[in-house]
Amino acid sequence: MSLRVFVCSLCFILLLSCADSSLNKKISFYHWKSNADFDDSFGEALKASNSEKIYLRYFDVDKIEPGRWGDDGIYPTYVIKRVAGAFKNYEIVPVVFITNQVLMTEDLDTEHLSNRIAELINEISTAHFGKEIHAVQIDCDWTQATRGTFFSLLESLKKQFDINVTIRLHQIKFKEATGIPPVERGTLMLYNVGELEDEAQNSILENHIVKQYINSATDYPLVLDIALPLFSQTVIKSNDDEIRLINQSVRDRINNDSHFIQIDDNNYRVVADTLFNGFYLSKGYHIKIDEINESEILGAYKVVKDSRIIMDEIIFYHLDEQILTRMDLNKIIREL
Repeated sequence: MSLRVFVCSLCFILLLSCADSSLNKKISFYHWKSNADFDDSFGEALKASNSEKIYLRYFDVDKIEPGRWGDDGIYPTYVIKRVAGAFKNYEIVPVVFITNQVLMTEDLDTEHLSNRIAELINEISTAHFGKEIHAVQIDCDWTQATRGTFFSLLESLKKQFDINVTIRLHQIKFKEATGIPPVERGTLMLYNVGELEDEAQNSILENHIVKQYINSATDYPLVLDIALPLFSQTVIKSNDDEIRLINQSVRDRINNDSHFIQIDDNNYRVVADTLFNGFYLSKGYHIKIDEINESEILGAYKVVKDSRIIMDEIIFYHLDEQILTRMDLNKIIREL
């Protein structure tokens, strides 16, 4: 074999290796709306990422009032209502969010709660997919005070499901205090890492915040999937410092609206009372636009990649037609 042929063959093998590496990335998406419609942009994103799995939010579990789901005041909220038939073409992982208020319930019967959660998961799976689904994700930002109850709940749920638990940055850095959940794997949530009320901070994701929790020596005893943000939001702060959210950027709408004045790149102030997006905004209210870009996403991912954390799947949050048309998903996938 000539040197030229050898070099060309070697280059071809390397190209194939790079292509295979890209295709072998396990990429999935969250869908986080009560009505699971399927937009054309969803199909394009799933195809572009070679994805066959969707983490579908089934319901939240919250402390509401007694006498409904049970006599302890715990009740399912935001229960998924409609599921488009196209979702049947994908592997579905039900996601259930549990609030800390639930875990602080006095004398909580975790076995009984586990059975109620399992019953509703199975009911939804059977109704929309014609089968029970046994791999589920439990989303909960447990604390040092609630970890015992939460871990007990997980032990009960493990009798019926394969459990993946969401992990926040503080639960990585302070794992001795917050504890390691008794499951086989988790999902590190690399979004909503900042403070909503901080006008100078992008509360969705900033790399310097991630670096405060993870460095090259950081490890974790569970295999972790990595959840990355594909969304924007608008933070409304009232004159009494109450926070409300609009789950998208409204920058284009308020730039030419005389009720708002721009303070800097991402901050605005309400200068005249107005009804906007279903909210009554008084003069003096503060508006912050949190938008994410490809470089911030890739930078945060690299922080984790350069650590000792064992990573597996990448999950993008979330399937939303507005953000998918604005974000260069192909660029992110290529550079992950």
